Amino acid sequence: MLTINLPDQLFSDSYINLSYKRYLAFKVTNELYQESYKEEILSKLNAFIQNQEINEFTVLDIVQKLKDENPTSGSFVHWSNTDDLVRYTTERPAEVAALLNEFYHSTTSLEERIEGLRNSGKAFDPGISLGAPLFGYLLAAYDFKAYPLYKQEVYVALKKSFGIEHKLAGVGANYQAYFELCQGTLNHLEQNGSAVTMLDIQDFFYCSTQYDPIKVEAAVDYLYEVGRELHSYKENPQLLLDSLAQLEEEQLHSLKKQYENKEKVNLIKFKIIEQILRNGRSTIEELEGIKEQVKVKYETNILNSWNNFTILFQLYYFHKKGKVQEEQRKIHEAICNLPEYADLHLVEGKVLNGFNWNQNFGGSRCWLAVYEEGHLSHKTAPQLFVGVDETGVEYGLHFGSEHSKGGQRDYELQSDVTLFSYEDFRRKLASVADKFKHPELQDDHADALEVSEDQLSRDQWEELLQNDAVFTDKDLVYIYKMYDLGGEATATQLASVSDAHPSSFNAPVANLARRVLEKTGMEPPKREDGTGCYWCVLFDGEYEANDHFRWKLKGNLKEAISLVYESQTCELESYSKEDFLREVFLNENQYETMANLLSYKKNIILQGPPGVGKTYVSKRLANSLMGVKDPARVELVQFHQNYSYEDFVMGFRPDKQGFSLQFGIFYDFCQRAIEDPGQDYYFIIDEINRGNLSKIFGELFMLIEKDKRDEFVTMGYSKKKFTVPANVHLIGTMNTADRSLAQLEVALRRRFAFMTLEPEFNDKWTATVMREGVSSTMVERIVQTVTSINEAIKGDFQLGKDYAIGHSFFTGKPEALDEEIWYQNIIRFEIRPLLEEYFFDRPEMVESLMEGSFNGI
Repeated sequence: MLTINLPDQLFSDSYINLSYKRYLAFKVTNELYQESYKEEILSKLNAFIQNQEINEFTVLDIVQKLKDENPTSGSFVHWSNTDDLVRYTTERPAEVAALLNEFYHSTTSLEERIEGLRNSGKAFDPGISLGAPLFGYLLAAYDFKAYPLYKQEVYVALKKSFGIEHKLAGVGANYQAYFELCQGTLNHLEQNGSAVTMLDIQDFFYCSTQYDPIKVEAAVDYLYEVGRELHSYKENPQLLLDSLAQLEEEQLHSLKKQYENKEKVNLIKFKIIEQILRNGRSTIEELEGIKEQVKVKYETNILNSWNNFTILFQLYYFHKKGKVQEEQRKIHEAICNLPEYADLHLVEGKVLNGFNWNQNFGGSRCWLAVYEEGHLSHKTAPQLFVGVDETGVEYGLHFGSEHSKGGQRDYELQSDVTLFSYEDFRRKLASVADKFKHPELQDDHADALEVSEDQLSRDQWEELLQNDAVFTDKDLVYIYKMYDLGGEATATQLASVSDAHPSSFNAPVANLARRVLEKTGMEPPKREDGTGCYWCVLFDGEYEANDHFRWKLKGNLKEAISLVYESQTCELESYSKEDFLREVFLNENQYETMANLLSYKKNIILQGPPGVGKTYVSKRLANSLMGVKDPARVELVQFHQNYSYEDFVMGFRPDKQGFSLQFGIFYDFCQRAIEDPGQDYYFIIDEINRGNLSKIFGELFMLIEKDKRDEFVTMGYSKKKFTVPANVHLIGTMNTADRSLAQLEVALRRRFAFMTLEPEFNDKWTATVMREGVSSTMVERIVQTVTSINEAIKGDFQLGKDYAIGHSFFTGKPEALDEEIWYQNIIRFEIRPLLEEYFFDRPEMVESLMEGSFNGI
């Protein structure tokens, strides 16, 4: 019985065959290949072990032989494992002999046999080292044609390469899963006429995951095959329909589920899959009928930018996307490994544009770019690029479209991909290194530098990052933004991706540094004049030629962030409707109303007086509808009078090259959503009525309407087509006590559904504040006071219920603060100033409302 589910496409597409062919050529021609010693050693061991009985008198000689034959260079297993096995055998030879006989000859599963031997060893000595590589070595030493050697880094790389979802488990389970992957590949290659043994498979897997030449060549071969296939589909979409009909039923059902309850073009996709599931196939004529059937439901021409290929593309690409990106990542990583660029800080993992890069319409070309850190994007930078389509592969140097040399290139094109070689590829990229590093593109005019020793280790930083009393949520936002920028940025660059003013980071950084110092008991680094440098705790820095100061994350801190950040993005915390109702002072009917409005209308505004938790509710509503807390799919901005189209959508902004077209936060957010059509995305706009929506959204203002989603307009700045996809939902918050509301009412009403939140001093609120340590007496006092104030506000001829006092003023009592002081501070310093603003022309009204709220006011 298989313990892992091998992906259907593992053997159904061309990758395994292409990669194996490149591996065979590598073995013969490349001097890097150093693995031939394996068969020689294992052949001797096979003959030695199989030709003698394993008993208490021979077993020590056998395990000693295994230890001695384990090569010092390119070892099969770490020396500690064989040392411990010899020690175990020396002290208990009869026991080990019996275990080895069971291990080699039992008919139970590999996992059970491995765990039986391992558990006995652990009973002998809990500190004994018996890992999966040891058991792979023991098995291959007995029969290398049946059992593969095991390296955990190889198994991890294979899972990533093939999209195998199998978490690392126990030693026996890991080897069992790895064995099944090897056995499946062995069977596949034998069926295709290859004469292979299990050692060949192990060697193939080892080389294809550890040597860049094979990784790059196989990746190019695979991408070329996909490009050719897509080109044929563009020429004849019926072939694409036929391809969809060949998908496994489980894959078709997953596609159907993805496009359920969708509209417009996505509804067409749903009906196509439904038809294939029902009839086993579909034709272009039937597709045309479905298009007409769906099109008539809408006033506008929903197919204006679509053809049959682009409609069907995502259905084909859904199960290819991950593999394509993984192969691009291997090429990208290999470029970053080139010694000619070892002195540079290259942006890792960006830019990988699969075959869906053109607005997700799809095409037969994919490409990737490697550029140096410090640029706002690849568009302003010189790039090492690789492009693959049906005409072949091109690679070399390309200057981004917004660089001063934009469009200039130095590249090679190999139209016969069978002749593509890593050596030619490496030689070309090495030849353009000087142009890539041209002095005019370098930042070598720095006139000041501040660098101090990182006093904390990576582990200490990792612990601090997970301490929310040191690194608050707000700190993590800009720290992670800087990490995403490659670990360094000017305040202006950081501000541009954080929707903040460049000067807004100074105080938070200094305060964070003080908390780090307080927690660790350290002193701040000293400047030459003896003063403390607080930001130096977290960063190094230097002045650029334009006098902008560039912050650089401390090395150990950057490593710690990579561990914490990646784990947080990989393991998302679940968040359900029940979690929402537990944390928010609303009932289930109110929740369902909000969820239904957002699903139907796409855009809602939560309006209400100050302090009713509009932003708090918005974030949790988004999380509950996603089912997880996924910050990659939720974005929050706050509008203000100076917020502009350039901030939100796109515009020309200064950079090191002068001015370049830079994309705004909403444009980038929509791009992420377009590339992830199976997931819903939520964009929260706090204080939405404070901005001029028509100016901020520009031509996208039309596209946010629910019946205009997935339609395309040409952007004014870029002249490219763009859309707001149907999986983007807008949640706005509006303070009804804000007098800027009236002028925007008409513009808002057409595009948004409105839901009013009111003060909720209910049982849920009472239970929450009492859990925070507020007494029942104080709770009653708060309710009486605020109810009295709100009744006066609601009954006032100039105000009304839109100006009421919300419950959030009285949540979140600090644990160490006396409740009387807490209450009085809120009344004196939060409620009273608000009332003074409401009744600016009637101060006596304020005094009347405050009278009796507490003694001494």
